[in-house]
Formats: sequence, structure tokens, C-alpha cells
Amino acid sequence: MRKFIGHALTGAGAFLLVGGALVRFQVAPALVGAPVDTHQVTRFHTGDGTLFDAKNMRARTGVEIVATNTTRGDVKASGDGRVVWDSVTIIEDLATKNVVDFQKLRAAFDRRTGELTNCCKAAVQDDPAVKQSGLAQYWPIGLEKKEYQVFDISTRRAWPAKFDGKERVNGVLTHRYQLHVPATKVAGKFPDLPPELLGQPKGGASVPVDRYVQLDNTYWVDPRTGVSIDQRRRALSTLQPRSGGPGRLVVAQFDLRMTPESRAALTKKAEDGAKKVRVVEDVVPLAATGVGLITLSLGVAITTSGRGRRRASGTPAR
Repeated sequence: MRKFIGHALTGAGAFLLVGGALVRFQVAPALVGAPVDTHQVTRFHTGDGTLFDAKNMRARTGVEIVATNTTRGDVKASGDGRVVWDSVTIIEDLATKNVVDFQKLRAAFDRRTGELTNCCKAAVQDDPAVKQSGLAQYWPIGLEKKEYQVFDISTRRAWPAKFDGKERVNGVLTHRYQLHVPATKVAGKFPDLPPELLGQPKGGASVPVDRYVQLDNTYWVDPRTGVSIDQRRRALSTLQPRSGGPGRLVVAQFDLRMTPESRAALTKKAEDGAKKVRVVEDVVPLAATGVGLITLSLGVAITTSGRGRRRASGTPAR
């Protein structure tokens, strides 16, 4: 019976040791990552935006602007370590209810690293021909103090987001990243403008124009979970002569900050996610390893002690 108990404990200990290693290095990477079935609404606000009023042909300042992003996970399209999210952002003039901008993104990405892939009908503004790269709405777990490429919907390409230090947001020690997009021409057709709207002499021929966007975004990201718990989005949209001539018209300029309610919701999401990460990556593997070592040691001790007593009494060991 002693021999049986010793072998049973030894086997159980070895099983726990192997199980702990499997949970840490195989199960954890498969479980920890961006949620497949997500529904998240995030809002941004400014009370000091500038918009061009096409009806009255003048700029309005001190405009209250609200941006609402709604993201939903496509469960059926997700799988094999990949997540698919559909995202819509509506930027609205609160006073007039006019839509300033409408952005639509279908993104497929690695649920742990956040890296975008071009599958599963991924598209920008319903255009599947746009090649997505870098990160979108989800950052890697275990963020490093380095530069990451972040995809921008307006310019339809990725830009470098540089590490800019650490900062506490709602009690969470975040990594702060700065992204700068220089004035870049974006897709779209726009009517020719009277030259005076571009700062040119009045009375000349209408001027063909292109739209340019300049962005300066700041992201505060929880390195434990990859959740961006705060963001700041500064945007400047202008119309400039297609010929490259002088002048420009500011169509929109605003400095959007995430609302306190959205920051609180994302902070809770990050804290809940961090607890799950800690359980799967640390608590369970360490507990299994600790108990396994104790059980294995006890089993070996019982087995060898039985053999020692038999030898001492002259009984042949079997």
C-alpha cells in the first residue's frame, strides 16, 4: 500500500508540474487576448472646435463637437487566434446635429498582438482594397517602451506612435504614445472653391481643391491588457489648391478628449482583464507548480523510505 501511495503521489506531482507549464505557455496565450464577442461605446468631446459653415460661408468657432465610436465583435468571422471587429465613428456638431465626419472600419487582427491582417472582408469605408497594417483598436499585451505602427482610417495607412513615458490614469500606470500624421491628402472629391475662401484675390476663377488631414493623437495604454483607457485626438482638416498654389480653407479643427464616463468604463475593463491575465499566467501555473513539487517530493520520499526499511530488515526489495 505504501508503494502504491508513493507512486500515486509521484505521478500526481509530475502531472501538476507538466500541467502548470502547459497552462502558462500554451493555454494562457490561447485564452488571454482581445475579446471576440465585444460591444463597446466610447465617446469624445470638445467645446472649442472650429467648423466651416458652408451655408453662411464663414467659420464657426467655439463649436461643441462629440465623437462616438461603437465597436462590435463578429463572432462568426473570428477564430484561430484572430478577432474581427466592426467599428463606426460618428463626429457630430452638437448644436446643428450635422455629421462632421463618418468613419467605418472592419478590422481583423491577432487577438494577442493586435497586428492587423487583411482577411475576413476587412475594409475601410466599405473598401476592401485598402491594405491594413499595424495596430488599430487593440494594443499588444505586455507593451514595450518602443515605437508601434498604428493604422489611421483617414489617410488609410499606418503611422509611427512613439513611446512618450509612463503616466497614471485613474490609478492605472499606463504607457503613453504619441502619433503625428503630417498634412496628408486624403481620398474624396470636392467642389471647386471661390479663390477668396482660400485667401486668394477675389473675382478669379473657381479653384479645384483637395482635402488634407493632419493629426496629433495621444494614447494611454494599459500594458497588462493592451486596453487604451484614454485618448486625445487633435485634428486639422483643410482644403488646399490642387495645383499646389497658395492658400487654404480650414474645414474643421478640434481637440477631442475622451469623456470621464468612457475612461472609467475602459479602466474597469482593463482592471478586470488584468485580473484574468494574472490568474491564467501566474496564479494557476505557480499554484500547480508549487503543489506539484510538494506532491512529487512526498511521493519520492514515501517510495524510497519503504525501500530503505525493507533493506534494513533484510527483506529483498521488489
